[in-house]
Amino acid sequence: MPRTRKLTRAFTGLAFSLLLILVGCSPAGGPTGEPSSPSASPSPDAPTAPAFDLTAPGNARQIVDLLRTASGNRPILRVEITDSTANITYLDNETAQTIGFANGAVSKLDSTIAYIHQAEFDPDSFAIDDVGKLFDEAGAISGSRERQDLQINEYDKGNVIMTVTTTPESSTVFFRADGSAIHPLDFRTTAGIAEGLSDTVRTAPQVTAIVIKPDSLSVDVRAEPGTIQRRTRQKALPTIIATLKDSGSGTQFSPSLVQPAVIARLTDELPARLNKPASTSVQVTIEQRSGEDAPRMRFQVGGTEVDTTLAGEILAGK
Repeated sequence: MPRTRKLTRAFTGLAFSLLLILVGCSPAGGPTGEPSSPSASPSPDAPTAPAFDLTAPGNARQIVDLLRTASGNRPILRVEITDSTANITYLDNETAQTIGFANGAVSKLDSTIAYIHQAEFDPDSFAIDDVGKLFDEAGAISGSRERQDLQINEYDKGNVIMTVTTTPESSTVFFRADGSAIHPLDFRTTAGIAEGLSDTVRTAPQVTAIVIKPDSLSVDVRAEPGTIQRRTRQKALPTIIATLKDSGSGTQFSPSLVQPAVIARLTDELPARLNKPASTSVQVTIEQRSGEDAPRMRFQVGGTEVDTTLAGEILAGK
């Protein structure tokens, strides 16, 4: 039998099974066993609920699982979910293919992306069990809940994240795999520095440098011999990674030694100590240079350098 005929039968059978599942899971009336209460005809302005609400807990996961089955469980490149539709883009013979769900049916779609060796991922690793909760949080952050669209795909160099956008377009809201929002950070605060370090250090046991500026936080990690990963977290964006040649200078140290509260305190106090305006920009570089017995913090305060220990003690002559 030709392959296309087999695929057509497979999709038809899946779509029929899907309809049966949806009818069983989404009764038109109240909870199972309870009759629907008669009600007045809805007003013309009343919102119409989607035929199968993917924002309800569990529903998006169910549909994505069905689409994965329809794809033959091939490698996934992208997942997209709205309140009533979902699609996945998967890799088939080095080509991106897309399959979608809408109006109770599963069908092949024209793929809107090309395969350029973007990262593959497992949707089970992402918190899409309650898309409605993600949409609510994204709406609170962006200020818009209009036609929300959730996507999971590669953001930068293998880093796969979730995003929620709206139409008309508002600010994009980013989410980690566990469903926690990637909030805008203030790198002058303890909480902002701590979250920035968590997002960039990740599981690295050693780093060669940490640089904290008013609008970004970056760490340098020796990922492999001869190579440095510079992981940078901007105030309102997820971490991006740049690959640099390792010069071999700088001693590695544990990022767990760094104290966000100490950095935040000195960032706040140093301008006044140096008789500079409170608005003076403060930047700190944390590193252990050749010949030093421990990592130091080097604060640049409006052109003046102040060196301290990691505990915040100002070093003599600095």
